[in-house]
Amino acid sequence: MSSTRPQRVGLLGCCALLAGGALAGSALSGCGSSPPTRFYILNAVAPAAAAAAPASAATIPVRVELPSIAPEIDRAELVTRSGPNRVRVAGSERWAAPLPGQIRRVLADDLAARLPPGLVADPEEQATTEPRRLLTIAIEEFYGDETCAVSLRASWALARPHAVALHGSEQVPIAASAPCAGELPAAMSRALGVLADRLAQVITAN
Repeated sequence: MSSTRPQRVGLLGCCALLAGGALAGSALSGCGSSPPTRFYILNAVAPAAAAAAPASAATIPVRVELPSIAPEIDRAELVTRSGPNRVRVAGSERWAAPLPGQIRRVLADDLAARLPPGLVADPEEQATTEPRRLLTIAIEEFYGDETCAVSLRASWALARPHAVALHGSEQVPIAASAPCAGELPAAMSRALGVLADRLAQVITAN
């Protein structure tokens, strides 16, 4: 009896190794079938009309400050709305850079294309003694869905030297488009372009 026990244990160990190898192979196979990670950026959008001449009091350059973003969308992954109270976080679709910095860059570029030269300061400029108007933006909603329809809701404030700050809010809808695959960041960029159109009017008049 004692001579057969090691043989029995050896058979069990062999089965365990075979099972472990099968599980490991299955896990590796599952990893191999994972979708590749895709990285996206937001882009500036050309204006529909030429830049308007600013009012005489509106010649102080504007600097776009780093926006605040609702925490549910301030993520490395793309977040899409999938229902009234439900969102989808895309694990394999990510922003190539943090969203607040991308939004500031795009808005600054969009405004520079919509305003006369020199009226938009470099958002990354060092401390300066030159007067500036400061544009701060709070992104409260910035979602798309599987049809590339986008909803952007933002509040803003324009601080002016020796003047009362201006405040406002904007709701920007972008209609669905087809086909939509991979085009959601482009639709979101168009929404920022519409926001820049509206902000340029405020900046020009004030």
